[in-house]
Amino acid sequence: MELVALLPLIGLLAIAGLQVVVTLHLWGVARESARAGARGAQVGAPASDAVRAALPGSLARVATVQMSTGPDGSHRVRVRVAVPSLAPWIPSSVIEGQAESAP
Repeated sequence: MELVALLPLIGLLAIAGLQVVVTLHLWGVARESARAGARGAQVGAPASDAVRAALPGSLARVATVQMSTGPDGSHRVRVRVAVPSLAPWIPSSVIEGQAESAP
């Protein structure tokens, strides 16, 4: 079998693999920014400001931040970030990172 016949398949696999890498990277970024928001809320700072400071500029503008306080005084922060699709046949998705701080 010639390599030329396999090039479209190799291209599709490369795009799909890159999409997985981008998704996992954004998941880590969302999780770390949620941790920053939980730490900020624990010391009395606004969680959304701490989250947006931890996110890269383009993500800070479009991320959704939710914070809730438990009955024991713990803070839970959720950060949702849209994952860009690298190809039209890849469905768009949203990644969520969350963290909780002790009271």
